[in-house]
Amino acid sequence: MKKISVIIPVYNMEQSLEYCMQSILNQTYKNFEIILVDDGSKDNSYKVCCQLAKKDSRIKVVHTENRGSGPARNTGIDLASGDYVYFPDADDILASNTLEKLTKIIEKESHDLIVFGYKSVNSDGKLMSEKSYPYKVVDGDKIRSSYFSYITMTSPFGIQGAPWNKLFNLKLIKEHGLYFPALRRHQDDAFIGKYMCFASSVCFIEDVFYTYYTNDLSKEWDKYPVTYLDAVIGLNQIRKETIWLWNKEDMATHNVLKCEFICNAIKALELSFSSKMNLTISTRKKWIVQSIKKAQLDDYTFPDVSGYRYQKWIMRHISHKNYYQLYLVLATKVFLQKNLFSFYMTIKKQLKSSQ
Repeated sequence: MKKISVIIPVYNMEQSLEYCMQSILNQTYKNFEIILVDDGSKDNSYKVCCQLAKKDSRIKVVHTENRGSGPARNTGIDLASGDYVYFPDADDILASNTLEKLTKIIEKESHDLIVFGYKSVNSDGKLMSEKSYPYKVVDGDKIRSSYFSYITMTSPFGIQGAPWNKLFNLKLIKEHGLYFPALRRHQDDAFIGKYMCFASSVCFIEDVFYTYYTNDLSKEWDKYPVTYLDAVIGLNQIRKETIWLWNKEDMATHNVLKCEFICNAIKALELSFSSKMNLTISTRKKWIVQSIKKAQLDDYTFPDVSGYRYQKWIMRHISHKNYYQLYLVLATKVFLQKNLFSFYMTIKKQLKSSQ
């Protein structure tokens, strides 16, 4: 019987961890281990982890200083003893027959990656979206030669993005020394790109197994660290060492990579208006110019693709070093985004109270 290692990074999840864990402990397939890595939580998460471990011998608990979910998963990888590994988030849930279905597939056919469907639910329990894949088995070399259909979570056969709707070959990870980079964002995307350099077979299945609980939009900025630009640059560098090299003629994929890097870098510039950055107008202007140079944004030209009007406008100001206009555009965008959302939430509350 194949053994599955379930690795869960935990950071300030005392309110949702037990709910997530119940969905895993209730799996119809029983040959698995759970490694909970408490990533320096400030609440009672570590205590909850230890209480859960006392009730089930398959649960291991590790406590580390806060380093981010990537290094936390790496700790789990080093301790894992399974044949395959699964990386759910600590605040989501898994259908009870997931591991049984996945194990039946890998015992019958040898695949390095299995990708399954998921649904997104908001804090009110409302279904926001659902992603399902047609059944398909694809050779790894074929995927790498033309990655456009796999490059994002929303692609027809999306591979890049989150690890929670994928089962990975743990032996392949350890054989090639694959780890999550120590980035505070986009570490999952970078890891998957590294892993796909070696995957020989990928299986997509129709089942929708995972329920992902979306973040409240009012907390959108809170999830971005002040070092977000470093994560953007780090992801771009890893992609240059992996996906960029698979097929130098694959322009469709390269254009997506360019678009994502530019959009993420511009998001980092917008974050300079966050209160967490604690910048004055003068220091913010200097920080924006320094960040443009640090990311080498002025060396990029936005790909000739449809859409992205705002980002193209930003890049024109950057290419002409028109930093005054650039600042005004960024400030206006952030102001409208924040205030329109506040207005939306106010109207929503009024409508609810009048029902």
